[in-house]
Amino acid sequence: MSELPPPPTPSGRAFPIGRLLVGIGLVLAGVGWLLDVLDVFDLDWDVVLPVLLILVGVAIAVSAQRGEGRGGLIALGVLLIVVLSLGTLVRIPFGGGVGDMAERPSAFRDQSYEHAVGKLTVDLSSLAWDEARDPAEVTVDAAVGIGQLVVIVPREITCVIPHARAGIGEVKVFGESEGGIGPDIQMEASCAALPILGLELSVGLGQVEVRRG
Repeated sequence: MSELPPPPTPSGRAFPIGRLLVGIGLVLAGVGWLLDVLDVFDLDWDVVLPVLLILVGVAIAVSAQRGEGRGGLIALGVLLIVVLSLGTLVRIPFGGGVGDMAERPSAFRDQSYEHAVGKLTVDLSSLAWDEARDPAEVTVDAAVGIGQLVVIVPREITCVIPHARAGIGEVKVFGESEGGIGPDIQMEASCAALPILGLELSVGLGQVEVRRG
């Protein structure tokens, strides 16, 4: 009677090099984002995101060659492509925090605000213009990555020149509304009296609203 052959020894599972590369890239990006939010240093996301996309592409190629699952890597790659595409339409900030934030400036001067994720309210209703002290024209620049940007303009300032846009979402300016991909509202004003308040507003994914307080 012939002896049965011994059972095959299970081969060791291949080490997931592709996923390791992406994991290291995500950890470094996360640490960089944290340091950026804490104002330790400014991180150039126009460089970081393409590097992450390259790492994901290399990981997908390695996983395909080794016969490993790559569905999650493909989804991550698609997400990065969407973010980079939106970045060509509007400025997408990754610093400035997460959650709800409100800013209420009282000085009539140039202002700039950034918020990564959540709702940013810029309440300008307390602005008061002093002809002898303040500039005749200022610009308020505000950007949100994902979420909602609300700007409240004082009724006393009649000359307001807003430019509001979104990568994907909705833009509402003084009752006028546009939505979809790349909505953009820019209003011109023939100002009969000073001061002039310019608004440069953007959101990557979400809504921009401008109204009077």
